[in-house]
Amino acid sequence: MDYAAVRGFNYQPSYATCGFEIWHDFDAGAVRRELGLGKKYFPGMMAIRLWLSWEAFKRNPGRFADNFETALAIAADYGLVVMPVLFNRWHDSVLDYGGIYIDHFLPGVSWVQAPDMFRPYLETVVGGHAADPRVFAWDLCNEPFSYSCPPSDIPHIVSAEYAWLEGLYRACKELGAQAPVTVGIHPGHGLAGIKQIEPISDILSIHPYWTCDSPPHDKKAYEAQLDEYVAFAEEVGKPLLATETCWGALDDAKRVEIIRYTLGELKKRNIGWLAYLLHHSLIADAHRPEYGPIGAPGYLAFIDPDGSLRPGHEVFNEY
Repeated sequence: MDYAAVRGFNYQPSYATCGFEIWHDFDAGAVRRELGLGKKYFPGMMAIRLWLSWEAFKRNPGRFADNFETALAIAADYGLVVMPVLFNRWHDSVLDYGGIYIDHFLPGVSWVQAPDMFRPYLETVVGGHAADPRVFAWDLCNEPFSYSCPPSDIPHIVSAEYAWLEGLYRACKELGAQAPVTVGIHPGHGLAGIKQIEPISDILSIHPYWTCDSPPHDKKAYEAQLDEYVAFAEEVGKPLLATETCWGALDDAKRVEIIRYTLGELKKRNIGWLAYLLHHSLIADAHRPEYGPIGAPGYLAFIDPDGSLRPGHEVFNEY
């Protein structure tokens, strides 16, 4: 696959506020309609990054498996390949998405842990689609190592989290995953973060958000970081892909400015992307204030809740 040519989006369906709701209350009609709108407005869209929910799998493994298969089939009907995100470690004080918490991987701290607790999920999702051509990559975990203190202050937690991710990577390989495996690293971790997960990433996944003024973000610093990513990818001989990008704003024109600058800088460096976020959703940072709490990123969707293209957001097609 030519990763430099990847043009696509992260997709969170409109009807839910968190990952568990998305998959527990799966709405195939909404998914079909919203991906169809994506292909209508962005004809060059070729891929989506689709976040899954281990919690929903735990409630009803068979139903989750069926819903995942349905989602893959709908994506394929629109000529889209999929990067499933197996687990999530990004959490939010405004409107949390759910996923994995420290209780799940730090040895001996919680009764929620059990031997091989994630194995049935991996066997169903990864093992069941190990050779599926509709899957172009597996993202082990969205933004691990997301702490509110310096990692150097909690080395035992960092080590435990890496060991958990390494175990997931090894399990995916044992289950025969043919698509490359990666880890979507938090943008604040910079080059050190990419180096940290490189041993368990067949492709390098970055989240290069230029945040404009929320918080203030110097363009020279942003561009220098992109150059560091490119140089490291060349050094280790691995493809580089922006699996999240394009910071948000409540003001449409300001958001267009952010998109134009961000995608322009990525294209200059032959970095492909999966922008955040295709369609309005009730999850964090994917809606305007009248639909629920908002955080620093504001509003990141490209398609508004009524199904219309957000003003000016056809700019995506220029890149």
